[in-house]
Formats: sequence, structure tokens, C-alpha cells
Amino acid sequence: MLVLGACATGRSVVDLNAPSASPNPQNGTAIRLVNVVDNREFQIKPRSADIPSLSDSKINDRSITERAYARKRGGFGKALGDVLLPEGETVANQIKSAITTGFRRAGYRVFDVNSTDTDAQTAIPVSANIMQFWTWMQPGFWQLTLHNRIKVSLDGDLPALKDGLVVENHYQDGMQMVLDNDWTQTASQALVEFSDKLRDSLLARSK
Repeated sequence: MLVLGACATGRSVVDLNAPSASPNPQNGTAIRLVNVVDNREFQIKPRSADIPSLSDSKINDRSITERAYARKRGGFGKALGDVLLPEGETVANQIKSAITTGFRRAGYRVFDVNSTDTDAQTAIPVSANIMQFWTWMQPGFWQLTLHNRIKVSLDGDLPALKDGLVVENHYQDGMQMVLDNDWTQTASQALVEFSDKLRDSLLARSK
């Protein structure tokens, strides 16, 4: 029988590995990430596993939902324990890191909203809206499949962001048993692919 390899009924706290940080280019358009907002909607009993949900009444507790990125399930798809980032870390921070890497690899200089760098003061403001970031398990006869879906919209006064830019990614991986580390690997690899897609979209729109 295909099973979860860790305690499925309890809540797990498992960190992610954001895409490797890229240094700022020496030249290039300077942008400032002024806002990365987590606008995901959580449901108590969603109709499908790809919709964010929690195992208890914390669904309206932002200190929990901003860290939640997966929900464990039994071999027949029954919803079980939650998977959260460690305290002090958030999904918004993970997405922000991936966005920063994507822009820098596309030739942009990226500064944080609180940066005191001289160039940051005149950098073009860019904001991001997280519409989807969720990891879920799909049971199967021969194997389990872990999925992660990301959808982020970006806005700013840049030619590459004219009329807004929406970047999406869907990553999946099949396995026989799901351990806590598999949640990390799946969501982290999805962030890497998302960052690459953002880079490619920015370069394509800048031609």
C-alpha cells in the first residue's frame, strides 16, 4: 500500500530551499520590490486537494496561513495534517526570493523596499500578488504524485510589465512514499522553475 512516511495526522514544520541567490548585475534597470502580498484563499473543506486548506480552525489566523504551503493526505486522499514553514518564515518571503532571482538573472538590479542604497531611491517600484502557491498529494494505484502550483502577478512601470505579467508554474513528481523532505523538495523545485519562467518572460518581453 502506498503510504505517507511521516506522521500524517500531525502538523509538520518543514523549511524550503529558495532558488540560489544571484548577485545584482553591475548595470541594468533598477527596480525596488515594494510589496509581495499573499492573497491565497484557504477553505475548510475544499472540493479538491489543490485548494489551500488547514486541518483546524486556524484558517483565519494569518500567522498560520502565511506559513502554510501543503496538506498531507492518506492513501485514499483523506485530508490530514498541515505542512508549514518555520516561525519567522513566510510563503511571501519565499516567493520574494524567487522573484528577486528571476529579475536579476534577466539583467535587472533588484533592491529591497528598505534598501538604503543610493540607486534604490530612484528604482522603479514593482509589486507582486501571490494568487497560488500550494503543494498537494494525488493518490494513485502504483504511486503517489506530489504537485505544486504557483501563480503570481507582477505590476510596475516597466516595458516588460506593461499591462501586468502573470507567471505560472506546475511541478509534479511521482514516488512510493511521502516523507517530510519530499514536501520541501517538491515546493523548492517549483520555486526554481518559477524563477526561471519569470526570467524567460522578462527577457522575451524586453526584446
